[in-house]
Amino acid sequence: MTKVELFYGDLDESARECEEASSGLLFDVSRIGGGDFGVEAPVGRHGLQVEVHSRIVELHDAAATHGDAGSALAASLFAIAATYSELDEELAGEGAP
Repeated sequence: MTKVELFYGDLDESARECEEASSGLLFDVSRIGGGDFGVEAPVGRHGLQVEVHSRIVELHDAAATHGDAGSALAASLFAIAATYSELDEELAGEGAP
């Protein structure tokens, strides 16, 4: 196995791991939210309920943004790996220029 093949394997593995992590995050994001945040609003504590709701929404939005960014990164890594593989084939005389 050449150094080039080792690098390609690492790149492909990194792309898969990134895709798995972002998919897991996006799955978890779907479970963040809802109307009941587990905080009752007793008299005089409505502000607490509003603040908890606001923070949960911020958490949901931030996690969704990072999940989307992770998915985009994984897609870019896969594209780089595919292009790298095509270049490797071309340099080996197996592909078309």
